[in-house]
Amino acid sequence: MRTSVDLHNFLQMREIPHEISLVEISTRTAALAADSLGLDRSEVGKTLIIDVDGKPLVAIIPGDRRIDIRKLRALTGAGKVRMVEPDDVVNLTGYVLGGTPPIAHANEMPIFLDHRLLGIPVLYTSGGQINTILKIKPIDLIEVGGAQIADLADDGRI
Repeated sequence: MRTSVDLHNFLQMREIPHEISLVEISTRTAALAADSLGLDRSEVGKTLIIDVDGKPLVAIIPGDRRIDIRKLRALTGAGKVRMVEPDDVVNLTGYVLGGTPPIAHANEMPIFLDHRLLGIPVLYTSGGQINTILKIKPIDLIEVGGAQIADLADDGRI
């Protein structure tokens, strides 16, 4: 199983500025992560693994939003779009559920970043374990992951 050390090494080898912090409570959800850091949920990125016509991709959306399957279907031209099963997330990424970072996965997958995350100077996401947080600039995440900018999230806040 991969950990925050693997994520750190991946970013360090590519000279991407970042911080990985250990927190005292679980950060398995965006709400827990935001609460533990004293942040608004919009500053925390959710990393979702989505099956698009049988091929996985990574979608990173604000923590205060849900993925909009219709938008993702229109963006990719896919017929069938669904969330990847939890066991498959672990197999595809190499990370434990609730600790999946947006990059440095066991398998290469296209990465899509919701455009709303460009409006914040620093993004907080899962850091490779359920009690770690990755702090990274959205522009650095785009650079290191080759992420495409898109409108992925629903238009309401949760």
